[in-house]
Amino acid sequence: MPEHDRQTRIDGTDASGGSKSGVVRWVLGISLTLAIVAMSIIWITGALSQNDVEGAGTATARDEAQREQAAPESSSIDGVVTDRDAATGDDQ
Repeated sequence: MPEHDRQTRIDGTDASGGSKSGVVRWVLGISLTLAIVAMSIIWITGALSQNDVEGAGTATARDEAQREQAAPESSSIDGVVTDRDAATGDDQ
């Protein structure tokens, strides 16, 4: 008759199949830090390279900035008088 009362004792290292050195935690910590640094660099360089239109926070401010960029200093082109010039009496 076989014995059913025998117990097998295995320590934690043998049961897990490897050593517990904590390397995974280091890899995850370093990769998380690198990801945060990379995303911060992308965000900061994008924010620094914005012009007035892209930097406007609201839709109204963005529309006004676009109008200011689109409007040339002199609104008459090659002697053609625009409606705005006619209204102000500006004639070249």
